[in-house]
Amino acid sequence: MLRPASTRWFEVLCPRGESVRTVTELARTGAVEIELRDETPADFPVQHLCEGLGVYATLGSRYGRYWERGRLRRQVLVEAPEAVLERALARIEAWRREADPLIDILQSCEEEAVRLKWLAQVIGKIVDRDLDFAAVARSGPVLGTFCVVLPKDADPHLPDWVIQRPIPWGDEFCAMILGPLDRLDAVKHQVQLVKGRIIERPPWLRGDAREALARIGARREFLATRIVYLNAELDTLFDELDLGDALGEVAGLAWFADHVGGLERAGEHLVWITGWTDDLSGNGLRAALEAARTRALLRLTKPPAGKRPPQILDNPPWMRPFELFARAFGVPDSDEADPTPVLLVVVPLLFGYMFGDLGQGGVLLGVGLGLKRRWAEARLLVLGGVSAMFFGVLFGSLFGREDIIPALWLHPLHDPITLLAVPLIFAIALLSLGHLLSGLSALWRGELGHWLMRDLGFLVLYLGLIAMVFRPALGWVALLGLAWYAVGAFMVHRALIGALAAIGHLLESVMQILVNTLSFARVGAFALAHSSLSVAVVTMADAAPLWAGILIMFLGNLLIIALEGLVVSIQTTRLVLFEFFNRFLRGTGRVFRPLPAPPAVVQEAV
Repeated sequence: MLRPASTRWFEVLCPRGESVRTVTELARTGAVEIELRDETPADFPVQHLCEGLGVYATLGSRYGRYWERGRLRRQVLVEAPEAVLERALARIEAWRREADPLIDILQSCEEEAVRLKWLAQVIGKIVDRDLDFAAVARSGPVLGTFCVVLPKDADPHLPDWVIQRPIPWGDEFCAMILGPLDRLDAVKHQVQLVKGRIIERPPWLRGDAREALARIGARREFLATRIVYLNAELDTLFDELDLGDALGEVAGLAWFADHVGGLERAGEHLVWITGWTDDLSGNGLRAALEAARTRALLRLTKPPAGKRPPQILDNPPWMRPFELFARAFGVPDSDEADPTPVLLVVVPLLFGYMFGDLGQGGVLLGVGLGLKRRWAEARLLVLGGVSAMFFGVLFGSLFGREDIIPALWLHPLHDPITLLAVPLIFAIALLSLGHLLSGLSALWRGELGHWLMRDLGFLVLYLGLIAMVFRPALGWVALLGLAWYAVGAFMVHRALIGALAAIGHLLESVMQILVNTLSFARVGAFALAHSSLSVAVVTMADAAPLWAGILIMFLGNLLIIALEGLVVSIQTTRLVLFEFFNRFLRGTGRVFRPLPAPPAVVQEAV
């Protein structure tokens, strides 16, 4: 588990006519990344379909909202891609001839419904005002009116010969405009230049404001009913022409063109599908190809010379949420240690120490258990909650109160020195482990000798300096580490100047690791802060009447869980990424990017 696994190179030989189908089935497994071998003639199975696929894409941008209402059925691709695309475009054209008139009417109804919604909002603002809407509705043929809604800071520079009547409209400026009918088009153009919205009054709208609202309401109900019927007619037409089958098949071709494009030619009638897979045994890929009854041959073999395999983290499912931290730093290369098994212990311990409370930890545990089915990373919250409960028992804290359960270890505010010292001891062990993991990486790179001669001396120096703080007589350990490092550096570089440069690097590294060690004091500091905030909430609750005290305890604990939970999570992540990982992890591995899944076989109807 400590060493990342390298993906394996796979090669699939299949007939050219089945290449799209075969790639689709491989992609459905989510376990392949397509990559061509270098200096090989490429074959583009759908290149001759680019024009047709372009037509499909154009039609999709125009009619996609109507197609999405239907039921897309993508069947197994057994015919030649050109035959599938030709049939699909023919069915789309037949659908267009009958659908276009319906769509024109539908869009007109939708646009009118939106305009009437805006107009109803405007008239609703003036129902109880002194503006005579009936007089406005009778304007003409010399005068005309319309409403305008503008951004608050917009200035359309309206001419002096129009009359504006402002209408209350929230954060925007709304007004009713009255002016000569034959000159209002120029005013509308000025409004549009500043991105204003024009609301016209339909000719059939008469009466005062209340009567106008009633007329608008009746018209909107009619439009809503007509829109429903028009959509139903389009849905029926979609099914009658079996457009779902055609669109589903051509969607698969478009996916192939977008995400794959070219494959390797293997003669006149065959192609190679090559790349990387994280199915290290190949059993999953073979099963997928056999289930689809493809005429394809699969083999796992050595990658071509110069190809660098992507890396995957090989951990059991229950440990994978902790891969989040390593991936944030970068995927470990094949010669780097995967810190995930270590983080399974380190992250909950750091979180729980800073957030030690039995009750609040139980809340986090419950939230994590509720979310883990939908969100795999919620398992971090589960273990963090368990750890917080454990330290809550040690600290004697239950929802911030320290007078309900006894502390099995200490109360944070009663013994702050111990509380701050323990994380520093933990830091020494953790940073030393990080240094040992760098030695493991050196072993995998074949550089263990260099690590033993120089870097192990650095570790001895670091531990010697720490030991001197407690027992000055142990200073000889630090001197031993310094001498070890200096001699080792000279032996590695075989030159005095190289050894001197290494000494300079040593001084910088010693300062860095000592600062990293002191950084863990913040773990104790945040534990103190958490305890102090809890005591403040409890003190306010005890000083208030019973009902108010209960409310303060409830709201206060919610605030602590939300605020402290976020802060503690950030600090845990920071200590792991910037203090621990810096000792051994470079994150230089190549990321495995599997081919995106093709369109679903069936899309349920709306």
